[in-house]
Amino acid sequence: MFKKSAFFLLAAILATTLFSCLEVGKQVVDWMELKEGNPELELKGEYHFLEEDGARVFLPLSFERYSMAEYQQTLKEKLSEEEANAQIVNINQKASLDGELYIYFDKESGSTCLVFGIPYMEISKKDAQLFLGMMRTQTENLLDASSSYEKITAKYVGYPKNCIFKSVYKISSEAKNFEYYNALYFITRNGKTIAYQLITPVGVYFDPFIEKLEI
Repeated sequence: MFKKSAFFLLAAILATTLFSCLEVGKQVVDWMELKEGNPELELKGEYHFLEEDGARVFLPLSFERYSMAEYQQTLKEKLSEEEANAQIVNINQKASLDGELYIYFDKESGSTCLVFGIPYMEISKKDAQLFLGMMRTQTENLLDASSSYEKITAKYVGYPKNCIFKSVYKISSEAKNFEYYNALYFITRNGKTIAYQLITPVGVYFDPFIEKLEI
């Protein structure tokens, strides 16, 4: 089972998972066309070095690394003042967690990929089930009455010291006219743990990029 410190770290990440997809284009770009079980589409991307964690993440070519100041400025330019301020609080909370936060943004689609280098933790299948329960509860508590969520998928592959845990939720509101997908990945391997939060305007198959993580 999780150590107490790991439990509180995951709770802190989950407490800020709700995130608006930036209205900066929302066009479907090439990496969003990947489909599970369809190997014909070429996987185009590049590696980015996580300097504080000695790992390399493989991301689509349209993602660029942003500093905290650059990302906050993007929020201010693309969102209303109220929502921008809320999202700045959100990202600052994530940056204050134990570990390192790396921010990547795709301005073509308005997608954000947050990568966390977090303290090593072994994640069992039972832990993953607990994690899903936490995620459902946190999401329900954070949504207002006009919004809804739907679990798209949840998957655990491997064993506690070498595993990938994935969960994807769709968040939407007809009243507020928005819909986005919130995907979380936790990867434990070689004594390290890396987490991703991917926020996209449409459902995507991101697993091939996750599988190329080098740690």
